[in-house]
Amino acid sequence: MRKNYLWYQFFRYGVIRPALHLFYSDIKVIGREHVPENKPVMFIANHQNSFLDALHIVNNTRHFVHFLTRAEAFGNPILDRFFYSLNMLPVYRARDGFGTIKRNEKIFEECYQCLARNDALLVFAEASQVMGRRIRPLSKGFTRIVFGVEEKYNWELDLQIVPVGISYGNHRKSRTPVRIEYSEPVPALQYKQAYQDDDRETAHQVKMQIEDRLKKLTLHIPNKKYYDLYQLMLDDLESNREELLDPELVNRRATVISNQLNGELVEESRFLLETADQYDLTVRDVVDPVSFDLKDVILSPGYFFSLLNNAPPYQLVRWLVNSYLEDEAFEASVKFLVGLMLPFYYILIAFILFLAGVSLPWIGGYILASLATAPLFVRGKDLLESKLLDKKKRSTLLDDEKFVEQLEKLKDLRSRLFRQQED
Repeated sequence: MRKNYLWYQFFRYGVIRPALHLFYSDIKVIGREHVPENKPVMFIANHQNSFLDALHIVNNTRHFVHFLTRAEAFGNPILDRFFYSLNMLPVYRARDGFGTIKRNEKIFEECYQCLARNDALLVFAEASQVMGRRIRPLSKGFTRIVFGVEEKYNWELDLQIVPVGISYGNHRKSRTPVRIEYSEPVPALQYKQAYQDDDRETAHQVKMQIEDRLKKLTLHIPNKKYYDLYQLMLDDLESNREELLDPELVNRRATVISNQLNGELVEESRFLLETADQYDLTVRDVVDPVSFDLKDVILSPGYFFSLLNNAPPYQLVRWLVNSYLEDEAFEASVKFLVGLMLPFYYILIAFILFLAGVSLPWIGGYILASLATAPLFVRGKDLLESKLLDKKKRSTLLDDEKFVEQLEKLKDLRSRLFRQQED
């Protein structure tokens, strides 16, 4: 048994799995049956949301998963031990210095040993994370591991490359849906002869094949220059978040938009986005504002308690995000990590109540109420902000006749285009 096996499985199933299901409103997994159980697997996934991307894959496969992580995350002896206990392996890039690149040889050797044990290796082949709905060109580094391990073990491993698409309803917010889709595996063995004939060309072919697969597993906005237009048409104006997470549907819609691109459409979209931004709003805030319904009336006491109870940790998150985060792609991860600490925060409050002389039944009731209402915090905060903070800004923005006219025009165009495409 691996020395970290029990700890890893406890952390995966006892901590990460329940935490993810509390953090997200819905986690849909498609194609899990494509992952071979008794063969070594290399997962190649898109990378949009920091380490949450890795947690989703670790949580939704039975394999003992190891994953490559940017070396800059390592360096603290205590944290390094924790990272290694979770099967995180540092990978060095050219920007880390010439000497450190040689250390990748040792890391690759560890990867080979993991795969030889029929474990899984997770690689984010885009090389960096960007919180955008498109697949960026893949680095060829993963092909070096694919063919390196097969050559080391005389092509007897039968390594399976499994592309994974991860789609978020909202990258930065909790209590939103997420979809993980596994593609059918690509056996490395099928490239044996081609690799022996021309290793560089074959590595390129594998890279492009996996890249094409990923573009079908999640929304891929094809035109980077007009990304904001696609984002507006496919995301901001979409009230049904389930449709946004359907890659086949949204990629067809992206093609429709590509066929309609013109200067007027681009200018209208830019005007809407810039005007909304002047009021510190998004177009989505205007099109699909948070609404108060009967369910919210029933749950309002829970919202009130959760907002008061979780105000200190929420303020901590805001301080961390505003003070230290330069990349907004880490925002959801910070929220998730602070969320993991909530039980300890509730225990601290319970201890303070105990010192204050509060009876144990009331303390127990507080802890149960805290755990039960924690998932209500986000909805309560959204309702509060929508009613008290954003309502006036939305009202002022909707007084702008040009904005309203352009918005309705674009909504009508979107509806007609997508309806024709579906017919």
